[in-house]
Amino acid sequence: MNDLFGQPATAKKPWYSPSRLKLFLECARRYKFQYVDKLPTKPSPHLDLGSNVHSALRDWLRLKPKERNHDNLIEFYRSAWRANMPAFATKTRDELKEWGERGKAMLLRYADVLDPALEPIMTERNVHADYGDVVVGGRIDRVDALEDGSLIVVDYKTGKFPGPPQRAKDEDLAAPVYARATSLAFAGAPVTQVQLHYLESGQQLVFEVDEIWQMHKDLAVIEAANAARAAETANEFPARPSVLCGWCDFKGRCPEGKAFLDASPDPH
Repeated sequence: MNDLFGQPATAKKPWYSPSRLKLFLECARRYKFQYVDKLPTKPSPHLDLGSNVHSALRDWLRLKPKERNHDNLIEFYRSAWRANMPAFATKTRDELKEWGERGKAMLLRYADVLDPALEPIMTERNVHADYGDVVVGGRIDRVDALEDGSLIVVDYKTGKFPGPPQRAKDEDLAAPVYARATSLAFAGAPVTQVQLHYLESGQQLVFEVDEIWQMHKDLAVIEAANAARAAETANEFPARPSVLCGWCDFKGRCPEGKAFLDASPDPH
């Protein structure tokens, strides 16, 4: 049996997610701490918010269109918060309310601009694609079908819209993985777009998918995965100090990151 690139398939191949590869490209040292050493990360209000918004949209869009309304959308959202809020274990009720209201506003705004007749053919599913020596995959939020049988992949974002957008599109590794993996999951049906929906601002980052784009972006995915594998094999994970060090859970373990922060001007 051959894989996607015509090579003999193996029983077990290294597996990566787009977010894991993104982290490696940002800082190999942080990647080591998180994925090789498997050191714990701190609970994050941003992650709690994102997870609960995603859960609410998933459950709401699984209802029939005529059954959807604002009330049951918010009830799904409240239910998600009741089940998931580790970052707020030591925070105040007012802080929890502030974050909760932020997500509620996102959901209601998004619900008002969605096609009321929308019926996704898939919501929240793990997909993957074989890239020869590695497998890359992740969870996609939604797949919509067009009348001609082609597909659109939709990914929800609760963070800020990236700037500049073109640079974000050039550096993105998730879109090609989602496009290829979704097509494979639907028996080769073509994916014509991957859309990132930024729920807070209402903006979208849209990737037009065609064969040339897919092949070009696949090479970037393979290059990133091979670089991560090589680092793991050699056990060499150089630090890449940047402004991101300020948000790193492992900055206390990284001399280069600490030195960078110590030398940086105080933003306050």
